[in-house]
Amino acid sequence: MIRSYNHKGFVLEVAVETSHRLVPSPGTVHYLAIVTISRSGRPVTAFSPLCIESTRYANFSTAEDALMSGHTAARTFVDEWVRAAS
Repeated sequence: MIRSYNHKGFVLEVAVETSHRLVPSPGTVHYLAIVTISRSGRPVTAFSPLCIESTRYANFSTAEDALMSGHTAARTFVDEWVRAAS
């Protein structure tokens, strides 16, 4: 699943992938969010590479949680970067 969002002149692309390495038991699937931030079709080097970790969770239990968390994290990065550049 891949979704793209526009935010303050940037394109936030969030891809959700299943995590096979982090599966705790058979039949349980967890998800990872892969975020790409671009402007004018080119990745923004100020954000590359991104590694977002959580001390509470290493992955997400649903694809929707991964998608929304990736979107929120990308918006936060852009907001803070734009604010710092001002």
